Amino acid sequence: MAGYIIYSLDWDKFRDLVERPTQQQLATLAGLLTDSLDEYGAGADFEAEEGESLTDVVSRRLALPDWYGDLSDEGKCAWQDVIFGACLNCDDLDLGFRADSDGVYWDVVEAAWKHLGAPPNAITRVALSAFGKRPFRYHKRKSGHDDWVNHSMHPPDEVLRMRAELVSAAPAFEAAGGDVREQYEDELMPAVAAVPDEGRLLFIQVDT
Repeated sequence: MAGYIIYSLDWDKFRDLVERPTQQQLATLAGLLTDSLDEYGAGADFEAEEGESLTDVVSRRLALPDWYGDLSDEGKCAWQDVIFGACLNCDDLDLGFRADSDGVYWDVVEAAWKHLGAPPNAITRVALSAFGKRPFRYHKRKSGHDDWVNHSMHPPDEVLRMRAELVSAAPAFEAAGGDVREQYEDELMPAVAAVPDEGRLLFIQVDT
């Protein structure tokens, strides 16, 4: 059954990459972007200005408060793959990547949403409602499904709120029993619980 894979990153290292990238890091991201543009044909979204290099384009993109709002769907996919690849596969960037759970089923998270009153296709004031739905620096509309989104990222303060929400949902999981309760107790809750106290960024891969 499809669901979510849970990772985490060193929050300070990731924030440094976004706010104070080194030239080597920019060059690495530019290489990832080159590969991504070839795959999605989104070159028009990342055109360099006169005298610029692709590292300059990457630097400008990182500095934006919204990484996705001005991009086409192909451009969104291309930039998302850059960030996803940088976090998941790129040792050169040294972001403190860690795998925390190799799989939580859809219905486990959906049970938490139901208990917390969070609609399945909307991001609300419920912190867990953004689970799997909101990439970093993406201002998602309040409702509707974005087919291109394949991950979400959550800083420690947001994960603290998620943890409290999951604790409050424990009776619902206890009542559900079976695999739902087991996954809550053995996969979802342990992965989320450890992240904020360790100063880490929760990184959710949507596994389809």
